[in-house]
Amino acid sequence: MVQNSDKPKLSDEERLAELENQLTQQASAKTPEQPPKVSAKAADPVANSADKTSKDSSAPFAQREAYQSSANKKTAKTGLLWFVSIINFLLVLALAAGAYWLWLQWQRQQNTQLFNEQQQQFSQQQAKLAEASASNQLVENALLAQSQAAVNEVEQLTEKLSTVEQQLAVNQSALAEIAGRRPADWLLAEADYLVSIAGRKLYLEHDEKTAIMMLQAAASRLEDLNDPSLLPLREKLANDMQTLQQINPVSYTELALTLGGLIKQVDDLPLSYFKRPESTEPPTEVSASVEDWQTNLTNNFKSFFDNFFSYKKITTEIKPFMSEQQQWLAKEQLKFALHAAQIAILQENTDLFHQSLLDGVALLTDNYDRQSSSVRQFHDSLYALYNTETERKYPAQLSVTEALHELISQRLDRRFANGAR
Repeated sequence: MVQNSDKPKLSDEERLAELENQLTQQASAKTPEQPPKVSAKAADPVANSADKTSKDSSAPFAQREAYQSSANKKTAKTGLLWFVSIINFLLVLALAAGAYWLWLQWQRQQNTQLFNEQQQQFSQQQAKLAEASASNQLVENALLAQSQAAVNEVEQLTEKLSTVEQQLAVNQSALAEIAGRRPADWLLAEADYLVSIAGRKLYLEHDEKTAIMMLQAAASRLEDLNDPSLLPLREKLANDMQTLQQINPVSYTELALTLGGLIKQVDDLPLSYFKRPESTEPPTEVSASVEDWQTNLTNNFKSFFDNFFSYKKITTEIKPFMSEQQQWLAKEQLKFALHAAQIAILQENTDLFHQSLLDGVALLTDNYDRQSSSVRQFHDSLYALYNTETERKYPAQLSVTEALHELISQRLDRRFANGAR
């Protein structure tokens, strides 16, 4: 019924055509094929023609009446179908609305039940939380009371411990002062002795390396004391060691030994010898030209004179321009200049050291053969010594000496004052 209502509406002409087709099909189905029979009417052609004419004239009216009756039936049937379809549609809507209303009621009931359960659980949780908070508050109060009691007890014990420590320190100080001797005093005295030795090595012997070693030993003694009050003293000691380490590290002894080796080489240095100039006179030969008669006469006279006096050549070593005494004096002067430089550097007289080296360079330039490789090497060695940085600046006084003496004096005075009481 619902499906019939969903069909689209047809026009009247289409309905008439459809009804005609249906009637034609029904007529063809109801009239079976039969063999033709020859009746009496058939024998009479006039009667047959009259019957045929009457049938032909009455056929359209019959078909129209059948069509109208079928159309009326179809219209009545279609209206009934529409009515039933509308009733079904309204019933479906009513059922859907009722189902939706039932579903809403069920959903509301479920939400109400769930809300009630959640409310009940929340109430239970609130009750549990209240109970837990009350129990926690009780525990917290108990812990606070215990902690306060523990803090009070610790404060009392701390006060007692500080009192005991102060009393112990006083007793130890009094006992050490009464005994009259402390290991700290011995270590301070040893440090003072090492600082004094370092000062002597520095200012009397100019031995800064040994002085630094003595100061390092004194620093280790003060470090063994582990006394915070000695930190300023240890700082001054470190400053003194740093100052000594910045002194020029050149060794005066090595310079003096180098000069000693150069002094031994003076006797082997070649002196400046006299060189005979080469002859520039032309050879005495007689020419064949008559115009050179004067020159030829002079050459013949010279040749006669050379032949008249006989001489022989003796090849010997060319003697120096200086005499033996001058040669000895030149060597001794150079040795004396080098000895003076050696003594000056050992005495740390840098001005005299440089001046003596300059004197030696001047003597070497004036009296010795500068073309010789040994003389040039000797000259370079003297200039290398001259260019060596030999200046040393020592501190006026070790800063730790006075502070250490003052500290030891204070402790000794305090000890004797306690002994007098």
